[in-house]
Amino acid sequence: MKDITLTSIKELFPSVGTRNYSKGQIVCFLGDKPQQIFFVIKGHLKYYDIDENGNEKILHIIGPDNIFPMMYAFGITKEVEAFYGTLEPTTVLAVPMQDFQEAIKTNIDFLTKLTRWFLYEISELVYHVSSLEKTDSRGKIMHALKYICVHYSEPHGVWQKLNIPITHQFLADFTGLARETVSATMHELAEEKLIRPSKGHRLEFKRCEVDKISWRKLVTD
Repeated sequence: MKDITLTSIKELFPSVGTRNYSKGQIVCFLGDKPQQIFFVIKGHLKYYDIDENGNEKILHIIGPDNIFPMMYAFGITKEVEAFYGTLEPTTVLAVPMQDFQEAIKTNIDFLTKLTRWFLYEISELVYHVSSLEKTDSRGKIMHALKYICVHYSEPHGVWQKLNIPITHQFLADFTGLARETVSATMHELAEEKLIRPSKGHRLEFKRCEVDKISWRKLVTD
């Protein structure tokens, strides 16, 4: 979200304070009605639900310069509809909900930037949902890695280094596949030298493979 930055948020809400969360900590619970809206300074969170069998289903990933929980903040939902939990140590700004809602009523420039960001977030969600429709495990995992590469990675030679700690369990929760299936597929990708491990579970994905997985191919398969 390039339009809304840490500097612009601090200028708009000068009295906001920071909060630090450790890895694995829940920031918002299902059913919460928070009095703050959060702007991510550093770190990543997962927006996830838990099914009737107790399995996590990751719906979205939230990184730096993102705001949550937006649906609740805009009054679209009456409460937070899933969980927001940290994937790593994370720092956020906590903006009072009343101040945020007043700003979107009176500051047209801020509202326009939020709308642009919201449309971008929708495109991310469409990509994720479309990738889940792939019928083969390899396709699902490749498109999940593509999604993360596009939004949360940085170049490292001929590789893209993912900025999110990636484990086989994370990919299982993100794709809806069994962990064992993910492990077997990731082993195949490593054998083919399409992925390689990096420090801190920061997986690297070969960039030429990322480029092969196009949006058009994804939505028309």
